[in-house]
Amino acid sequence: MSKKLFFIGMMLFFTIACGNETIEKVEEKFQDETPKVIGVYESVEGKEIKVKEKIFYKNGKLMMEGGIKNDMKEGEWKAYHENGKIWSEGFFKGGERNGYGKNYYENGKLREEGNYTNGKQTGNWKYYNEQGVLIEERNK
Repeated sequence: MSKKLFFIGMMLFFTIACGNETIEKVEEKFQDETPKVIGVYESVEGKEIKVKEKIFYKNGKLMMEGGIKNDMKEGEWKAYHENGKIWSEGFFKGGERNGYGKNYYENGKLREEGNYTNGKQTGNWKYYNEQGVLIEERNK
């Protein structure tokens, strides 16, 4: 193994080893005791801070996941259809959608895309049919 590869491997190891500890906690369960909501926490200076949330369908498949800050949605969030294909992706700030967002049909084709400001659709929005063909553009 070359010295360069060894050095890169060691740097990666120390980055991971010295990072904040991540803890996953089941916060809500379905009646059959399978996880419904899992919180992901980081241990920072002895305090557990929730940084991510995962929500599941009853069948155990991931429904949605994304960042949390001050107990509100923050950063990138993704939602999934029960078949596992992406349903929605976008960004949140202070618990509201802000920034670019996309929604998809169950077949995986893009349904609509555009910007959000404080939870409301703004600017130019594009709409597509189930084959992925652009059918309409609207200013909001």
